[in-house]
Amino acid sequence: MIDLDQPARYPTGPNGTPGRRWPRRATGRTLALVVVVAFLAGGILGGVAMHLWRYQPLAASVAAQRSTVSVLLFAESGLMTVRHEQRRARLEAQVTIVNAGPETVTVLAVRVDQPAVTVRSPERARFVAPGTALPVDVVVEWNCGADQSRALVASVRVETADEHVRTISPVALDDTPWAESRRTGCAEGRPAG
Repeated sequence: MIDLDQPARYPTGPNGTPGRRWPRRATGRTLALVVVVAFLAGGILGGVAMHLWRYQPLAASVAAQRSTVSVLLFAESGLMTVRHEQRRARLEAQVTIVNAGPETVTVLAVRVDQPAVTVRSPERARFVAPGTALPVDVVVEWNCGADQSRALVASVRVETADEHVRTISPVALDDTPWAESRRTGCAEGRPAG
């Protein structure tokens, strides 16, 4: 039973003194402080977890995209010379290099090494901005006695904006403008029989 006419009795300590009691205000402040500290700790831990979970892979994918190199090659016609004694046709022409990647690249060399055909460009730096094309001088040599039915596959040596030198291979090279020159040159070089 509760007697409302009497003041509250508080527990007494071991020596009979009144027991310790917490004022209600101090308990409220402590609780508020604990809630604020817990909220801050949760925010910090959540921020670290979000950074590790979301932003590090995103930064890695952006870096990978920036280092992506994509080039296209197109053959241009040129001047044909034939060496009858070696049954070889030589064409001094150009290859148009199109930078289809997101960053500027420095093209160092274009090469094709296939049976019966070689393509070489002079080794020098050519800057190609994204979405632009640049003609590069090349020398194409065919062995007239060999089968030329295969498509040309080139390798392109480039330096990217992050100063890494890479060889991109295989790169398809549309040699359609060179096909007629090759046929004509090799026909001229055939011995009369």
